[in-house]
Amino acid sequence: MDIVSYGFFGGAAPGSTYFLITLFRLRKVKIEAVELARQQGEFLDFDSSENQSYDFLLNPQKFIKPTDGPGARSGKNLLLSVRDKTWKRIWIAMILTTVGIPLGMFLAVASNEYFLRQP
Repeated sequence: MDIVSYGFFGGAAPGSTYFLITLFRLRKVKIEAVELARQQGEFLDFDSSENQSYDFLLNPQKFIKPTDGPGARSGKNLLLSVRDKTWKRIWIAMILTTVGIPLGMFLAVASNEYFLRQP
C-alpha cells in the first residue's frame, strides 16, 4: 500500500472513530427510550416505519404524533433531548474527517520525503 494511502486512512481515522462513538451513544439512548416506553406498557419501534428515523433526524416537530401514548411520548422526548447534541457530534466528526484526510496525506508524504528518504 502506498504511503499516501496510510496518510489517508490515518487522517480519516479520528473523525470516523468519533462518528462511530456518536452512533453507539445514540443507539444506547434509543434502547433506553424503548425500555422507557415498554415500562409504561407501550411499544416504541423505529423499524416499524421509515418515517420514524426521518422525522427524528430531519423533522423533529413531527416526531411525536398525536396518536402516541404517554409511554411512547416519554421515550421520544428522551430521544429528542439528545438530538441536538448528536447532530453537533456528527458535524464535528465530519470536520475532523475533512481536515484529517488531507492533513494525514500531507504528513505522510512529507515524512516520506524528508525523514525516511535515504541520501
